[in-house]
Amino acid sequence: MSLLTFLEPTHLFQTIVLALSIFNLVTFLWLAFTVWLNGNRQAWIARLGVVGLGFSAFFFFVHALLIASPLSYTISQDFLWRLLWLPAICVPYIWFAIGLHYAALINQNWRRRRPALLVSSGILGCLLLVLLILYRSTFTFVGTVRLLAYSDLYEDTHAGLFSPTVLVPVLFLCYVTFCAIGPWFTPGRVKRVVSALGGFIGRRVKQYMQGPEKAAGSEIGGDKKIPGLGQVLAAAFWDDPTDVELLQEPVLSWHLARPGLFLAALLMVGLTTILGIVGIWSIVDWFEYRQHGAHTLPASLPLETIPLHLLVLDTIAAGAVALIILLVGYSIVRHGVLIERPLARRGFFGQWRGIVIVATTVAIFIVLLVDFTHSTLGSLLLITSLATGAYALFTWSSYTAHDRYIALLGPFIRSTNLRHWLNTDLQRTEQGLEDLFFHLCQDVLAVKFARMTVMAGSVRRIFSYRWPPEAKEQFMYTVPAFARGNGIDEMSDRGNRAPARVSINIDGQPMICWVLPIYDELGLVAMLYLGPRQDGGAFTDEDMDLAHACGQRILDTLGDHEAMQAVAALLRRRIVDVKLLGAQHRRILHDDILPQMHLALLRLETLRAILGADKQTKESTTPPEEVLNDVVERISDAHRRLASMMRATAPSAPHRLEREGMMSAIHTMLEQDFQLAFDEVEWRVSEETANCIDEVTPPAIAELIFAAVQEALRNAARHARGSDVHRRLRLTLKASCDRIDPHLEVIVADDGVGIISASSSTSGTGGGLLTHSALLAIAGGSLTIKSAPGEGVTVRIFLPAESLR
Repeated sequence: MSLLTFLEPTHLFQTIVLALSIFNLVTFLWLAFTVWLNGNRQAWIARLGVVGLGFSAFFFFVHALLIASPLSYTISQDFLWRLLWLPAICVPYIWFAIGLHYAALINQNWRRRRPALLVSSGILGCLLLVLLILYRSTFTFVGTVRLLAYSDLYEDTHAGLFSPTVLVPVLFLCYVTFCAIGPWFTPGRVKRVVSALGGFIGRRVKQYMQGPEKAAGSEIGGDKKIPGLGQVLAAAFWDDPTDVELLQEPVLSWHLARPGLFLAALLMVGLTTILGIVGIWSIVDWFEYRQHGAHTLPASLPLETIPLHLLVLDTIAAGAVALIILLVGYSIVRHGVLIERPLARRGFFGQWRGIVIVATTVAIFIVLLVDFTHSTLGSLLLITSLATGAYALFTWSSYTAHDRYIALLGPFIRSTNLRHWLNTDLQRTEQGLEDLFFHLCQDVLAVKFARMTVMAGSVRRIFSYRWPPEAKEQFMYTVPAFARGNGIDEMSDRGNRAPARVSINIDGQPMICWVLPIYDELGLVAMLYLGPRQDGGAFTDEDMDLAHACGQRILDTLGDHEAMQAVAALLRRRIVDVKLLGAQHRRILHDDILPQMHLALLRLETLRAILGADKQTKESTTPPEEVLNDVVERISDAHRRLASMMRATAPSAPHRLEREGMMSAIHTMLEQDFQLAFDEVEWRVSEETANCIDEVTPPAIAELIFAAVQEALRNAARHARGSDVHRRLRLTLKASCDRIDPHLEVIVADDGVGIISASSSTSGTGGGLLTHSALLAIAGGSLTIKSAPGEGVTVRIFLPAESLR
């Protein structure tokens, strides 16, 4: 075929129509396979959607064959034309049923109207199909083309206004229009839209009559913004009884897909309107020709090809259907309409864009191949359909593999919850990690045997998966000379090296074992040994990255367990200290203070007896002044010991926090419990800051902060003076808080001797603050200690905004 022939308007539009038809065929067929393979096959709406999409693809398969074939009175052409009637009638009905199904999910009124609407539209569709079958000799492909092109009914010269020749096209157009707009343009909805439009126009006219200044003043006084025309019409048109936030699947998917599907329905209505105008125009022209006696086709116009204006009309129709496919496909792959189950919609949207590009390329290639090589279109369309099915299977297999892959990685990406943190049983933790390593080796990597040696941390553990006992142990504790990875390590900040290979002997046969080092900020922490794969294949870079990530996850779990063991050990140590302190207090009361108080009472009784004796007897073994001094000394010593015990045993935090608030409770604690502990106290917390802290701090976090501040004050009171009990001690407590970006900072500082210079007799173990530091770290905060010899100790408690929510 020459280029001039190809560029002729008739041939060029025929090529464009054929390309659009092939594009529609490929996209409809891919959507049908996608819904069937990925959707919920138990749901009848998914099966109905597959049938509708399959009928649409079949329609354009036949349409492409009819467009490419020359006009002639052949049996095969009429057979294809009559075969086209089935999808032409079934597809609008299926579209109507799907729309009614999803509309009934949102609005209960549709459930009552749906049976009657389905039955009535089904009767109309069956009536059309029966009329077409009964008058199949009249409605031939060439006869229809003659009617639309030249307003000529060819052999039916006695047709009247109510004859099947006139009635069937009109009924068909009414049927398609009703099915397209039935779920959308109901009488009640149209009435609401018209009423809303009238009300909007009335308000605008009223504002115009009032004048712009008065209208603006009323709008400002009412403090309400008047909605626009689009918002008013949309609210009246949809009229959803339920808020969007309360919708569940699949109702939510339909709600999100409605704008696109509504636009598709409008395109269908516009397409049927154009076809109806052309058909009615042709019938009216035929009646005029019959009245004037001109009912035959001129001899100078032989009907061998489809006329140009019909090809232009067909191009518009096929292009409109292509836009409808894009909207429907977007609703399916993006919002899950017809699939009836959640999908990785972002990935499917990428696949949808890919199939649109592929379908466009294939359509252009096939039409050019048919034009310039005169290849058989039927065989090419069949091959294209098979290739589309294969591509849909490939897409489905890739996403099922993706889902299966995610399921396999589920144990590794599962979050560390509170129950895990509370688990301090080493045997249970190791058993869980053994199961995790077994899952990695058997299900994820599919290796014959493997082993992981943890080389850092307090828990040095070896995890084995079918590791042969005859393997040489020297490979397990030596680090091979690792080579740098090709391009991977340069992009990694951790400095991981590429895996090395070592040879081991199993049953006398040498085997290759991959050795994968795992590094963190401390350096080499573990070695992972991987045997051959079950299928005999080689390891890819993705397999090694996955093995490294999963191994790192196991190490992180071990680290979490070690941290929890440290916290539990600190808590146990603190409990022991509290119990010992309580026992020591009881011992001091029983052995020291109570005997002194009893002895003081006895001496007072002795003094009273001396004073009441015979005044004539002036001699006494012990002077009264000496007895009084001894009593005062003993009572003073008991008072000092009791005060020290009271400072060491402060009231519980929850009672004070619940009664006064955190900052007020800390201030009360300073005034009452540590009144005699410090020579000067500087309180640098404003009332506004205290109120802000009480507002943004949850009760559990407030209790942690209170306990940490109490421990810091207790340490300062005990150890800040060092060995000089008469040293003047100044304490400063300040806090800051921000409502805009909620964070909390509390600082407790003293000017004592500092931690390093404190003597061993007065220095604590630091276990109390270490325990509170661990607890605040679990809550997302931090506790830091800054000290220098002779410059005191500064304890800083900080919690970011995330920890206060």
